[in-house]
Amino acid sequence: MRAVLVLLSLLVAMPALAQQAVIVRTGVEPERGAVIGQRVAVHVDVLFAGEMPRPPRVGIPEVEGGQILRFETQATTMNDRIGGNPYVGQRFEFALYARRGGKLTVPAPRISLLDRAGNEIGTASGQAVTVEIAVPPGVDAGQPLIATTHATMTEQWSPAPKGAFKAGDALVRTVTREVDDVPAMAMPDLGFAAPQGVRVYVDPPQSEDRQDRGAVTGRRIDKATYVFESGGRFTLAGLVQPWWNLSSRRLETATLPAVTLEVAAPPVPPDPWLFFAPLLALLLVLAGERRIEPLVRCQYEARHARWLASEPKAFSDVRHACRDGDVIAVYRAFTAWRQRVDRTPAPVTFAEEIERAMLGLDAWSSERSRDLGNRLTAWRQDQHRRCERTADALPPLNPAEAR
Repeated sequence: MRAVLVLLSLLVAMPALAQQAVIVRTGVEPERGAVIGQRVAVHVDVLFAGEMPRPPRVGIPEVEGGQILRFETQATTMNDRIGGNPYVGQRFEFALYARRGGKLTVPAPRISLLDRAGNEIGTASGQAVTVEIAVPPGVDAGQPLIATTHATMTEQWSPAPKGAFKAGDALVRTVTREVDDVPAMAMPDLGFAAPQGVRVYVDPPQSEDRQDRGAVTGRRIDKATYVFESGGRFTLAGLVQPWWNLSSRRLETATLPAVTLEVAAPPVPPDPWLFFAPLLALLLVLAGERRIEPLVRCQYEARHARWLASEPKAFSDVRHACRDGDVIAVYRAFTAWRQRVDRTPAPVTFAEEIERAMLGLDAWSSERSRDLGNRLTAWRQDQHRRCERTADALPPLNPAEAR
């Protein structure tokens, strides 16, 4: 008798279970065998019974130990039959790039249901999924890695490094990386090192990703400017980009060679009192022949270049971008400024706030952008005051009495 009652209750509940208003399915591809740095597709299917009034908004929170990105702006429409009933909906695809090995948990997606006018009318629950990430043999799990079937790295110099240089000159190095199935945002930063006597200024990276029928080719351009502060023989370090070849299942390395060049030291200035009169006469002659203008312009351009590569200029760009309110412009300006803050710890919380807004996880507005600019200004002023207090602090005159 009890078995009959259980059977009857299941028969009554099955129609309701078979025709839920909204069904959410979450999956990953590949389900197993993925390695660090490889793209793992995360699919979120949102299906509606009968008809879909409007495509929902879908987001996935941050993944601990990985980076989650959304490639495509459009989802894929799909139809299915569940329990004999027709369902229509969309598949949303995200890309997960693991930064460590082991089990990674992708949190349950956040789904907002909308009416025909675009107003939120409720939410739907997704499911968290777990991905097992392997560490390929010979790979340092503590370093960022790219996993793909094809990767290239090339560079250009301006001017050519084989030319003649003197103290105060600048040399621009432009590095381009192209990787299949990995966007520019998922590529690790390159380490542009400079020897003593040379200053290096790194511009914010440029992203030129391409998409063709769902396939992504990431293209990232990094530019560094070396400024020679003194004369001597300098070696600008080469660059190395390790990557795991998914086709051959082996570790490969894209390399750019180091460059060694000679820089002439600035001439020792003569005694100004000894040569004052001849120098004044020479300047008058040069001015009369209008040959002094290129010299002045060259000095101005050198000072202007140093200003453009300075931390105050980078922070001024951040302030302007925050006033304009464009989150992409704010991200680029903030990235450039962050690389030039060398005396204080990088403001990680601000970086996370901007990245979440770029990924669509948090709302962004002009008011929030201006508030971010004000908070960054206050943070920077506080760091400067701390540095001044540290510089002004003197050791005790009598160490014995201080004890």
